[in-house]
Amino acid sequence: MTAGSSRRSALLGRDSLLGLLGVTLAFALCVGLGFWQFGRFEDRRDSAAVIDANHDAPPVALSEVLPSPDAPLAATDDWTPVALDGRYCTDPECVLYVRNRQVSGQVGFWQLVPFRADEGTTVLVVRGWVGSQGTTSAPADPPPVPEGELAITVRLRPAEPMLDRENPPGQVHSVNPPQIAELLPEDDSVLVDGAYGDLAEEDPASPRPAALPEPDTSLGPHLSYAFQWWVFALFFPVAWIYRTRRTLQDLDTDDDPYHDPDDEERRSASHDTTAHRPRRATHSRRRSQDEEEEDALIDHQGH
Repeated sequence: MTAGSSRRSALLGRDSLLGLLGVTLAFALCVGLGFWQFGRFEDRRDSAAVIDANHDAPPVALSEVLPSPDAPLAATDDWTPVALDGRYCTDPECVLYVRNRQVSGQVGFWQLVPFRADEGTTVLVVRGWVGSQGTTSAPADPPPVPEGELAITVRLRPAEPMLDRENPPGQVHSVNPPQIAELLPEDDSVLVDGAYGDLAEEDPASPRPAALPEPDTSLGPHLSYAFQWWVFALFFPVAWIYRTRRTLQDLDTDDDPYHDPDDEERRSASHDTTAHRPRRATHSRRRSQDEEEEDALIDHQGH
């Protein structure tokens, strides 16, 4: 077999092609995971930018953010503060509690109450978080909803998706205005469908549940994870190239007509450490005077 055919066989053989396929799949998977993590980083970055721009901004009128009650809340308007004048619906059927809401690792409820604004619209308002009564799935000592005219500031949040679950009496699983509208008493106001409010202030102030935590604006580790996946992806083609080069070098060595395997054995044997052990030096002992006189006497007798 010629050198060229040996190289083609090594490069186009079954094992080599399967290895190349595995390297390609592993490389593509790592690159895809890197882009997935980078996409999550971009989402966190955009969300943090919206929070920084809107959360502490001066409150505006509801109509500036939602031109109509059925308009969806734009992503760029999330957390926008709006000012409302009106009153809460204090009817027992109006005061609802949203289940399975965590604060500091504790599971409890959001107190959710419709606020009927003077302009003729109603906004669902989360007044805060209350804990559970031990092991029972019920709110523990929630504060009463204030009555009378109020001026409140809420931060708008997008409506949550509808959940196909049975709601216990006085409780709901998500803040979905169209679904909650079926539980509220009928009135002449129009319920805002695409958003709800997270209570920021009430005037006059009154006891309320614990305020919800501030939104998280950290970007998380997603960007570093993305670069880690991309760096890891480079390992596979580099390893495949290194292995292929070693295979071709071995083939070139085997096809060399002047290459004698016995030479390597002889060279290896020539480097045997036992052949290069230093010889022990011999030291001559100095002869004593008696030995010299004895030798001189023997030599004299011989003559």
